[in-house]
Amino acid sequence: KMDRRSFLDQSKNVGLGLAGGITLLSDARSVRAAPANEKVVLGLIGCGGRGYQLAQGFAERDDCTIAMIAAVNRLTLEDRAARIGKMQGGTAPTGVEDFRQILDDPSIDAVVIATPDHWHALATVWACQAGKDVYVEKPPTHDCWEGQKMIEAARKYDRVVQCGFQSRSAPYNFAA
Repeated sequence: KMDRRSFLDQSKNVGLGLAGGITLLSDARSVRAAPANEKVVLGLIGCGGRGYQLAQGFAERDDCTIAMIAAVNRLTLEDRAARIGKMQGGTAPTGVEDFRQILDDPSIDAVVIATPDHWHALATVWACQAGKDVYVEKPPTHDCWEGQKMIEAARKYDRVVQCGFQSRSAPYNFAA
């Protein structure tokens, strides 16, 4: 049994822990303690609406570069590659129609998965197997079994996997 006071005290501690984790993850270099002059090389899997928004955010950072993007629509792929290239200062990412090509590329350090929802779990597991760290959009899965497989893959292959739940860590939610 837990009374209201105990619940609030434990919630405060959890909130502080989450805030510390968010602070750590807000600087990609802090995760693996990479030297400041190294850039994280990203592959973007799914560069439609949400994927393109994420690309804009990553293109603003000095510590990473988007080297490859994947989309099934060739017209979208060519347009997004050109736009992302401009955002990154002229270096357009290589566009591929099969995201497994990104997973096979040893120069890619991490992937951003912004595909339709039903691909999130499988793409995450495959990325972990390929030795890539993962940022995956929400929802990460459609059922508990998929989520268990994602966790197993992250642990087995020693990968960093983060799911996009930005609104849960936003200041307005902490205040609420």
